Amino acid sequence: MAAVLKKRALAEYSQVIQEDQPKPPKKLRLVKKPKPPVWKLELSQLAKASDAQESLRFLMELAEFLPNKVEDAVVTYKTLSDHFSKEKDSVVRSKIIQLLGKLRPLSEQDAQTFFDEITNFLKGETSHKVILQMLDSLNELCKEVESDSKLKQRLLILAKQNLSDSYYLVKCKCLEIICETTPIDSIEFGASSLKLLADYCHSQDPRVRTASFQSVLKLYDKGMKVDINLYADVGQALDDDYEGVRTTALKIVVMIGSAFADTLIDVSEGQEQIRLIDDAFAKVCNAINDLSLNVRTQAAQLLGKMTNVSYKFLEQTLDKRLMSNMRKKRSAHERQKESYQTGEWASGKKWADDAPRETVDANSVNLISTGACGAIVHGLEDEFLEVRNATLDSLCELALQSHSFAILSIDFLVDMFNDEIEEVRLKAVHCLTKISNHIVLREDQLETILAVLEDFATDIREAVHSMLACCHLSTDKCLKMCVDHLLENLKRYPQDKRSIWKCLQQLGSRHPELTLPLVTDLLGIHPFFDTPEPDMDDPAYISILILIFNSACTCPTMIPLLEQHTLKHYSYLRDSLSNLVPPIKYLSQGQSKREVKEVSTNTMAFLQNELDKIARAEKLNALTRQRLQETAIQDLSRLAKIDLSLAASASCASHYIQCQLLFAKILQNKNWCCSSMLALQHGNTVKNAVEQLLQTSFRLSHVFVGLTPTEVATIMQLRLKVFALHLVYIVRGSNSSALALCDHFLNQVENLQKYLYQNNLCSDAFVDAVFREMDQLEDPKPGTVARILQPLLQSYHSPALRLTSAVRQTKAVIYEPTGDSDTPLKFTAGLLLGINLDAEIENVTDLKTVRIMVKYPDQQCQMILPKSADFREIDSNRHRLVTTVLLSHNVWSEACQVEIGLTLDFTEAGMGSNKNYQKTVSKSEENTIELCDPVKVTISPKPIKKGI
Repeated sequence: MAAVLKKRALAEYSQVIQEDQPKPPKKLRLVKKPKPPVWKLELSQLAKASDAQESLRFLMELAEFLPNKVEDAVVTYKTLSDHFSKEKDSVVRSKIIQLLGKLRPLSEQDAQTFFDEITNFLKGETSHKVILQMLDSLNELCKEVESDSKLKQRLLILAKQNLSDSYYLVKCKCLEIICETTPIDSIEFGASSLKLLADYCHSQDPRVRTASFQSVLKLYDKGMKVDINLYADVGQALDDDYEGVRTTALKIVVMIGSAFADTLIDVSEGQEQIRLIDDAFAKVCNAINDLSLNVRTQAAQLLGKMTNVSYKFLEQTLDKRLMSNMRKKRSAHERQKESYQTGEWASGKKWADDAPRETVDANSVNLISTGACGAIVHGLEDEFLEVRNATLDSLCELALQSHSFAILSIDFLVDMFNDEIEEVRLKAVHCLTKISNHIVLREDQLETILAVLEDFATDIREAVHSMLACCHLSTDKCLKMCVDHLLENLKRYPQDKRSIWKCLQQLGSRHPELTLPLVTDLLGIHPFFDTPEPDMDDPAYISILILIFNSACTCPTMIPLLEQHTLKHYSYLRDSLSNLVPPIKYLSQGQSKREVKEVSTNTMAFLQNELDKIARAEKLNALTRQRLQETAIQDLSRLAKIDLSLAASASCASHYIQCQLLFAKILQNKNWCCSSMLALQHGNTVKNAVEQLLQTSFRLSHVFVGLTPTEVATIMQLRLKVFALHLVYIVRGSNSSALALCDHFLNQVENLQKYLYQNNLCSDAFVDAVFREMDQLEDPKPGTVARILQPLLQSYHSPALRLTSAVRQTKAVIYEPTGDSDTPLKFTAGLLLGINLDAEIENVTDLKTVRIMVKYPDQQCQMILPKSADFREIDSNRHRLVTTVLLSHNVWSEACQVEIGLTLDFTEAGMGSNKNYQKTVSKSEENTIELCDPVKVTISPKPIKKGI
């Protein structure tokens, strides 16, 4: 029984059941119907809109998604045009007109047809807003088709017809259209339009009056002849209640006055005649007392733009009292003539029969109105700095036109040195500097000026230094006072040393006759006793020597007064500060009267000769060529130190030849592109050479400016060859990824090709072969590109560089900190230490690439981006950087030096398009260029002191 059960169980478990294959599930195909364009949806919703607010919302959305195709634009235009006739709300209709104007160029509709359609809409329109929008659309249409004079003429007639509209905005728009569409070459149209605009200068609405005057001003600016008959109406508009009318009328008064400067007009009820420019000047002066800030500022600005003004009017602006105590002066002959005509003579029998009968009332004075009296004084005393600044500018311009007026204005400019606003004080100093050639400073004026040297603002102190360097002093006491205050300034603010030295240099060269009686006092020379020799490290003593030596250059009688050690100090300063101490004709070390002769040099010919040698060396063998290149690099480096005018050109040529030399040395190494184990002994040599080549070519591409397009193309082609060598080296000689390098190389090929095409230049043999091979390449993979470039690199040499332009080199000089102090700057660890940085940067094309590099003793390096406000332009090629560098670090056991320098960072500017390339070359090619040697500053972070 057990056997049977076992057999049955085995049979059950060994049974195989075959299941049918499951049917695959049914796939549903979901078909998404394409959404209709937004403009179609908005048009369909516009027809179903229930109210005006909803329609306006649909039109606003339609304005953001206008159709691009012509057919769609035509449909949209027709739909909106049909809807316009059905719509009753004025705001919606106005928006439809605006959209029709935008759709017209999209639908390629004729301008004449569009003009006719809008004109038909305009005939039956009653809404002011819609009329305004129609006129605006037609005006925009005429701006697009400027050559169609007939269309402009129709719009001009249409604008004149709608001037009768009661809505002020429509009138303003019509006046604007009349101004823009009036032909300047047509005298008839110009005169009629000008008369029409002048009529609306008396409109009841001040906004229309403003628009009328602005349109007249635009017509004059476009070149229309100025009409003197409008002067009376514009003069009355200066008393208008509306600020905009007065502001615009002031400009027209100045324009008419300048156009008819010498025309005589009647004033004082026909009793006097003065020049039109003088009357216009008096009217502008009167506006200085206006209640509106904008009008006062405008009047103050216009004063300086008026020329050929009579001196008596200029003089009156600096005196608050009216001339002649409100009396018109007449000659004795005129007074006798009046008595003779009346038949009355003073007999003395009648009381007060000889009383002055020519006394006039203040309100009747038109020759010089009361506002013109002291107008500039009122402007300088205004409570708003905008008026004071504008008045200072105008005062400076008027002083430059008249020497006598410049002498009168000195006291007022000097008084502005005490203004409470730093900006005003600085502008006053600059204005006095501009007119310095016309004036001579007195002692009382100089006291006020020198008091500004105590100002905390560096800009003001340096501006005063520049002003003193340009001014003329009246007496030797003034010069002594000036020197004493400058030395006190140097003691209080040592960072002003360079500015003070330049000031004393100019003072000495301008005032040798005033310096001569002060030599013994300044140098402390005693007539009987020998005085100790001053310390040459004292900046105050150097300042005095700079003043004396610059004076002695044109005053030979000063030389015998100098002591022996002073003459030795001259030799020292002549070598160390050659830009501040000039050569004195008969002064040398041994006091022998030997004239120094200038030796003519021919360094430019030497530079061209060196470049010609390198160009001819291409036909020589490799060893001889390399020797010539090494010699040329040494010669050009010495030339850059000898002749500063050719330093940039020599350095540029030296960098280019150095790249050629490195290129040849790398290619001579047979293992430069081999990754076998046999090449390990030469691997570091080749790697270092490639890195040096990349850095030198990178510096060559970014440091030198002022190159011609041909010279730039030569450097770009060399740079492309360097990229090709780097790509082949990475692909063949290492296991690193070269995808980013390959992409960057192809981008450089494309950029170079565009540059050569834009400047119509030819490529060299290597670049030409690269262009040809890259065009035929279908799949530019790194291996394929490297396989093509390797034989090309070995077959073609880099062409020689030809310099024909004045090359300039990007560089910088750090004046502060000097780095000569051994005293450490102490601060609490973890907090900030501010170090003042004063540097001068030359020939930097993009200031955004300038960085302040801070390198700590633990090799941490920080790149600080200066603020744009820290840069001050000296001239087109030079900028001054004045900022504060913030340092911070943990506790140090002892004081150490921190290096502060200036660099150019091209990480974002030059290579920003390919971040992968930056990561690849970050170790081999730095994207920063040092502009100068770093300055070392000793700092000492101290631990935090805990309280008790």
